[in-house]
Amino acid sequence: VATQMTAGIDGGGVAGVDGMLSADAVADAAWAGLAEDRFLILPHPQVADYARRRAEDHDRWIRGMQRLQSRFGDLT
Repeated sequence: VATQMTAGIDGGGVAGVDGMLSADAVADAAWAGLAEDRFLILPHPQVADYARRRAEDHDRWIRGMQRLQSRFGDLT
């Protein structure tokens, strides 16, 4: 979520890989999910695909997360 906390991070860092959503967009997605009585509400459409890939091949997903971490380094 694009907030003042993420404003100073170039491109949003790891959280910005798929684009930062505004708080209003996330709230709208949450309300829509509640109205549709959905259990899992995902404001980013691609996150559902990530979850599916993670479930299908944990080792591949972990390697991908390791590549992502090495790309951004230790931001803490």
